[in-house]
Amino acid sequence: MISLNIGILPVFLTIIGIGLTCLLLVASELGKRARMSVPGRIALMGALGFGVIAFSLKTGIILYLDSLSHEQMVAAHAPAPTPPPLPPATHEALPSPAKSWPVWRALPATAPAPANNPQSAAKITLGKALFFDTDLSADRTLSCASCHRLAEGGDYNSAVSSGIDNQKGNRNAPSVINAAFLSRLFWDGRAPSLEAQARGPLVNPVEMGMPSLAAVTSRVRAKPAYARAFRRVFGSGPVTISRITKAIAAYERTLITPQSPYDRFVAGERDALSPQQLRGMALFQEMGCRNCHLDPTFSSAGLVKPFGTYRTFPVFPDNKFVRKYDLLVGGEAQTWRVPSLRNVAVTGPYFHNGAVNELEEAIRVMAVSQLQKRLSDERADDMAITVVREPGARPGLRLTVTRNRAMSGQDIKDIAAFLRSLTSPVIAAR
Repeated sequence: MISLNIGILPVFLTIIGIGLTCLLLVASELGKRARMSVPGRIALMGALGFGVIAFSLKTGIILYLDSLSHEQMVAAHAPAPTPPPLPPATHEALPSPAKSWPVWRALPATAPAPANNPQSAAKITLGKALFFDTDLSADRTLSCASCHRLAEGGDYNSAVSSGIDNQKGNRNAPSVINAAFLSRLFWDGRAPSLEAQARGPLVNPVEMGMPSLAAVTSRVRAKPAYARAFRRVFGSGPVTISRITKAIAAYERTLITPQSPYDRFVAGERDALSPQQLRGMALFQEMGCRNCHLDPTFSSAGLVKPFGTYRTFPVFPDNKFVRKYDLLVGGEAQTWRVPSLRNVAVTGPYFHNGAVNELEEAIRVMAVSQLQKRLSDERADDMAITVVREPGARPGLRLTVTRNRAMSGQDIKDIAAFLRSLTSPVIAAR
């Protein structure tokens, strides 16, 4: 259906108006001269009127068509309008974005202390005396230092510790050094602080074996030197288990090692790491080790962390290492607090059961059992392909390729070299 062009309408009406006016004038003049009757005049006016109207219609149509042709010509040469945007594409699978790693961080020079247990020189001295006091065990043969040998990395250096009556524990003793930076303690993470952790071994029947915390308090109260020291540190009031563990924790917060080669390298000392250690540092991140062992504590149980505290181990239990080292508990993988790798080169044997003696072997176990890496000196890569489909007017797809290359023997050595850079020079000298 043709629509009326609004721009032509005034012209068309004007032409009709002029035509009718002329019609009336001509009809009137002719009628007078010819002395025609009224019916004759009407017939003459009708004939002339139809002619004028017909002429006007023709003129209007011509003008309209001319205008329409012009508009069509302009439209034909005008740029095509921008089509509306298509709806977002839907995907079968989206490729994972590139990992955005945080900056590497050095260990702080001092450990944080809770508001209800501020540090003081007198409290640290008292805590040190308690840490080394064998009278805090049932048979007066063991102290905290018996299982946390500071000169050897702060742990026991055997698969499991020996308690009173030479009883054996069932877990490898974690290091107390740098434990002040961790948010959860013990392998199962049941202690949220050094103060809480210090209570456990005192009354564990296969460790220090005291019958109760009250019995521990009585042992401490029985020594006049302790009574004076507690008054000096805490003021008036009795010796309590809370004050005992606060003093021990205050001393343990001084057991930190912030000046390892790694820390010096991060702080700007470019030659603090060897080229092999630097390559191992890059591999430590590339292979995924840093997902759980995040600096500066190299544990996801650190006080400041973007990741969770606990991890299932082993994630991939169907391999020779799990069977060889009996890493399952009761036939199943367990959830453990992620241990710190600080001074890890001198704190073997490794894992919750202390079954692995060598650092390089521990790296192999983690690579296969936790990261599902393939150990091979062949440089072939495992390829994972992600398909991304984009439907719409022109459907298509994209492929994202991820390469998961095998870990070579040299990679293992380089990562081990980097982990050795986390050892304090003080402990290394011992």
